[in-house]
Amino acid sequence: MTRMLALAWKELLQIRRDSMTMRMIVGVPIMQLIIFGYAINYDVKHMKAVVMDDSRSYESRELVAKMQATGYFDIIGRVDSYAGMQTAIDSAQAMVGLIIDHDFGRDTHRGAPARALLIVNASDSTTSNQAMAIVNGIASGISAGALAQLADWHAAGKPVDVRVRPWYNPELRTADFIIPGLIAIVLTFTLVQFTAISIVKERELGTLEQLQVTPITRWELILGKILPFLLIGYVRTVLMVVMMGWLFDVRVQGSMAALFLLTGLYIAAVLGIGTLISTIAETQMQASSLSMMLALPFVFLSGYVFPIGGMPRIFQWLTELIPANYAIQILRGIVLRGASVRDLAEPIVCLTIYTVGIIGLACVRFKKTAA
Repeated sequence: MTRMLALAWKELLQIRRDSMTMRMIVGVPIMQLIIFGYAINYDVKHMKAVVMDDSRSYESRELVAKMQATGYFDIIGRVDSYAGMQTAIDSAQAMVGLIIDHDFGRDTHRGAPARALLIVNASDSTTSNQAMAIVNGIASGISAGALAQLADWHAAGKPVDVRVRPWYNPELRTADFIIPGLIAIVLTFTLVQFTAISIVKERELGTLEQLQVTPITRWELILGKILPFLLIGYVRTVLMVVMMGWLFDVRVQGSMAALFLLTGLYIAAVLGIGTLISTIAETQMQASSLSMMLALPFVFLSGYVFPIGGMPRIFQWLTELIPANYAIQILRGIVLRGASVRDLAEPIVCLTIYTVGIIGLACVRFKKTAA
C-alpha cells in the first residue's frame, strides 16, 4: 500500500509540473459541457415556413396564426404557386410549406373536410418529425372545436378528457435529458486518453522499466497509476455538477453521496480501459488514436443520444459492453428521478462487474507485455 501511494504521489507531482495538462484538466470539461450542453437541443423552434393560401378566408388565416403563435414556426413569406413553394424549400430558404385549399373556409362551415397540405423538408428527420407533430396537434384542436359546434356540445369539458402529466422533466427540456449523460461522455473522452498516454509515455522514456525493477508489484503499479487520475476525474465531476446546476438549472434530485460514489466507479472503469489501451499501443500517437476510436461507441451506443430500444438487436447486445450505458442510466436516475441505490441495482451491479473485470484484464495484459 505504501509503495502504491508513493507511486500515486509521484504521478500527481508529475502532472502538476505539466502546466498544459493542468489547464486541460479544468478547461476541457468546462468547454465540452458548455458546447454540447447548449448545442444539442431537440426542441427546435423558429422553423422557417412559407404559405400558399388559396382560400384567403378567416379559417385559413386562423390556421396560419396558430402555427406562428406556437413559436416553432416563422412565416417568412407567401407564394402564389406550387413551383414557388418548391423553389423556397429546394433552396433551403424555408423548412416547411403549407398549402391551404381554395375551399378551406367554405368546407369548414358546411361540415365537409377542410383540406390543407403540409410539405416538410425531411432531410433532417428530427426537425421534420417535430414540425409534423406540432401541425397535426394544431389541426386536431381546430377539428375538435368544429366537431363540438356541429354536435352542439355545450359542456365545459371535452367528451374524452385525457390529461398528461410528465414526471421528472415536466417542461420537456432537452438539457434535463442531455446534461446528466454528458458527464459520463466528457469523463470518457479525456480520462481514457490521459491514462493511456501517461503509461505509454513512461515506456518511451524508459522510466517504466525502472519502476519494474523496484519491489513494487504489477497490481500496485497499475493502481498507483490509476489513483491520481481517479482524483482528477472527481475534480472534473464536481466542476460539471456545479455547472449543471448553475448554467443549465438541472438540480440533483437524489443522493449527492450516491452520485459521487457511483461516478467514481465509472471513472475507475474508464481508467481501466485507458490502462488496457496502454498495454496494446507502442507509441503515444497509437494510444491517442485507439482512445478516440474506442470513445466514439461510448457516444453512439450508450443511449446518450440515440435510444437503445430503437437500435437493431445486434447493437442492443453491443451496448451491454459499453460501461457508459450503465453510467448514464445511473446518472439520469439519480439526477432526474431521485432514484435510490436499490432502484438502480441492475446497472450498478453490471458496472461493478465491468470495472473489476477491465482493471483485472489490464493488469494481466500488462504482465504479459512487460519484459
